[in-house]
Amino acid sequence: MIKYSKFYKKGVYILHSLPPFYKILITLFISSTLLGLFVCLFPPIQAEPAFLIFYIPIFFVYYFVFAVPLQLLFSLQPKAFHPLYLAAYLLIALVVMLFFVDGIGSPASLPIIIMSSLIYWICDSLFYQMMHEKTT
Repeated sequence: MIKYSKFYKKGVYILHSLPPFYKILITLFISSTLLGLFVCLFPPIQAEPAFLIFYIPIFFVYYFVFAVPLQLLFSLQPKAFHPLYLAAYLLIALVVMLFFVDGIGSPASLPIIIMSSLIYWICDSLFYQMMHEKTT
């Protein structure tokens, strides 16, 4: 049993007490929502906001298949905001874009690669690695 300090705010205590699987789901949901908003608001793409309903599940699946195994590997030695983790997420995003999406031919590919990696790295560091670091 993990002992928690009495000085935690209620929301922080709840987030700390969640099992790791729920923290991964929170990371996935927030990351896919933010990336969907980026795709809808980024000028070269400028998708319709109604497409956000389709983007969020698609990005959720991509993150779940390609980023979560890497996230679980990184949780063996949790370090929040580690630059090596960002480099690994960038590499995975580049591979996914090259082989699974549409290649890097469009002018919006590079910003999507960078933002998808950056968004997931930040969410992973905030909601998973930092919390996992303190409880292990």
